[in-house]
Amino acid sequence: MVNALDLNADPFVIAGLERLSKEAFGASGFAVGTDEVVHVLVHRRTNTLGYGHKVAGNKNIHKGRSFEDDFSHEALNRWLDACRDLAYRPGLGTWTTAEIHVFPDKPGRIDFFDEERLERDSDGEWYAGGRPADAAIWAQQLLAYPRTLDNIPDWMWRIFQGEGVTPPVYNAELRCVDWNNKRRPVTDRGTDFSVEPTIIDPSLEPGLFAKIGKKLFGS
Repeated sequence: MVNALDLNADPFVIAGLERLSKEAFGASGFAVGTDEVVHVLVHRRTNTLGYGHKVAGNKNIHKGRSFEDDFSHEALNRWLDACRDLAYRPGLGTWTTAEIHVFPDKPGRIDFFDEERLERDSDGEWYAGGRPADAAIWAQQLLAYPRTLDNIPDWMWRIFQGEGVTPPVYNAELRCVDWNNKRRPVTDRGTDFSVEPTIIDPSLEPGLFAKIGKKLFGS
């Protein structure tokens, strides 16, 4: 899990889980008669990938994608967008995958993971639209929720190295994110895109760029 992060005691998270429980197990809920609903959502900055199931005894029942058999966009996706901001820690980042468990008769919970938790089909292939993300997507992720060099996970570095992409990096001293010779301020909820970026002159800060190059290319 990402940085042992646990927001289950946060009032905003509790309220969101209660709303999901009502949508699932209320009088007209899509999961009435079952014991639990599990939903996994992989967040890729500009898009999401979700899947889930209902639990009835020892049986897992596939949860459809229709409005009648799933959570509302407002209750699930928009709430999780806010949870990403809430979970962000400057320099440490935020979660990549959230796994939600809601029940009819007890409090739900949300677990966070610092990786893509994707499903494969019975042949071991990725589902359509469910392939691992590329370096361009993770660069956008780090631009919005920047991390220091040491807090970018190894699996993400392998993607950047494989595609020769230099990622955005959190500058703890200036409390900003540096990328493509531009610098943007970072708040407790991520990068502030309302502020125009300033231009960086790499010749004036050779140490920072040398560290990035060493991490990325080993030289």
